[in-house]
Amino acid sequence: MKNSKVIAYSGVATALSVVMLFLGSIFWVLGYTMPLVASLVMIILLDSVSQKSALLTFISTSIISFILLNDKECVLLYILFFGYYPLIRDKINDIKPKFLSYLLKFITFNAAMVLTQVLCVYVFGIPFDDMLGKWGIVLFVLCLNLVFAVFDKLYTLLLKLYRIKLKKKVEKYIK
Repeated sequence: MKNSKVIAYSGVATALSVVMLFLGSIFWVLGYTMPLVASLVMIILLDSVSQKSALLTFISTSIISFILLNDKECVLLYILFFGYYPLIRDKINDIKPKFLSYLLKFITFNAAMVLTQVLCVYVFGIPFDDMLGKWGIVLFVLCLNLVFAVFDKLYTLLLKLYRIKLKKKVEKYIK
C-alpha cells in the first residue's frame, strides 16, 4: 500500500478518534466510555493497514486531544490505556499460561487507572470525588474492572466480526 494511502487512513482514523474523545469531554456520561470506543477504531488499522499506522494514529490522537480537549481525564484514559491497548493486546494474549495473560492485562489496566487519577488530582487539579466513601471507591474499581473484562471480550468478538463480515469490503477501498 502506498504511503499516501496509509497517511490518509491514519488521518481519518485520528479525526474519528478525536471526535469521539471530544464527545466524551462534552458529555460527562460518556467520559469513561468514549476512550474505550475510540480504541475500537484500531481494529481496522491493525488488521487491514499496518501496526505502524495504528501507532501513528494513537500518537496523533493523543497529542491533538491533549491540546484541544478540556476534559483531561477522558484524554488521559485514552493516552494511558485505551489508545495503546489494541497495539499490545495480541502480544499479551500470546503469553502462556492464559492466567498470566489475564493477570498482566488487569495489572496494566489498574495501573493505568490509578495513574490517570493521580495525574488528574495532583497535576491537573481535578478534585477526586470521594462522596461515596471508601466502599464506594472499592465498588467503582470493581465496576471498572468488570467493564474492562467485558471490553476485552467485546474486542475479541468485534475483531472476529470485522474479519468475517467487513474486512473484504474495507480492503476493497483501501487497496
